[in-house]
Amino acid sequence: MRVRELAIGAAAGASAAYVAGARGRGSGHAGIRGALRDLADDHEGLARQVESLQRGQEEMLEFIRSVLDDEALSGGSGPAHRRRVISVAVRAGEADDVMRGLVGSFCDGIGMEVILQAEGGAGGRGPYLVWRPPDGRPLENVLAALLTAVPGDCHGERAPDLPGLDELRRLLLALHERGPGTIRIGPLMLCRTPKSLLGRVMSPRELAGLSPWDGHVPASALDLAPWANGYRFPAA
Repeated sequence: MRVRELAIGAAAGASAAYVAGARGRGSGHAGIRGALRDLADDHEGLARQVESLQRGQEEMLEFIRSVLDDEALSGGSGPAHRRRVISVAVRAGEADDVMRGLVGSFCDGIGMEVILQAEGGAGGRGPYLVWRPPDGRPLENVLAALLTAVPGDCHGERAPDLPGLDELRRLLLALHERGPGTIRIGPLMLCRTPKSLLGRVMSPRELAGLSPWDGHVPASALDLAPWANGYRFPAA
């Protein structure tokens, strides 16, 4: 239950208690007026407590986000690669909501789980996700294989059966159509410019140098604009 809902419930309970008290202290208007003054004073104190709880909650969330930012930028350097925290950043103007939905589908498609929702507003951080590979492969290898497979069916080749590939293609096509914009999903960088659709997987060392992220995708990235320009959805 949220803090505000708790406060409303407490206020309702306090109101009932004061009305009952007023009836017990006197049957006239003076007893009721006195009870209402006491109730107003109590509501002011309750409001201050709610504000204090909300500030404490915001400070706690800010601390948690800072810890997750540090862990996400560490690149999951553990030898077993059992757990990887991923942060997401989307900058796509008026298409932010659409892109965030497609990013969520892609992350779900490759097995990532949300551990902290995004902040409110267009410039809010997050969401933050965790990735636990079933085979112990580094996340960079998985994402690089997906990115390389995106244009794999351009010449009639059979598309590889990779979890998340269809979701990544839909995300890229939407970014190509609704850009310009930039998207970062952990080490995966996607950028739509007026002339290109760039994608690149950053190494853990490169990723650690992106604090704060400036939205820049290196020139060595794979240009997927020719694939997006000629893409045709397969018949159902």
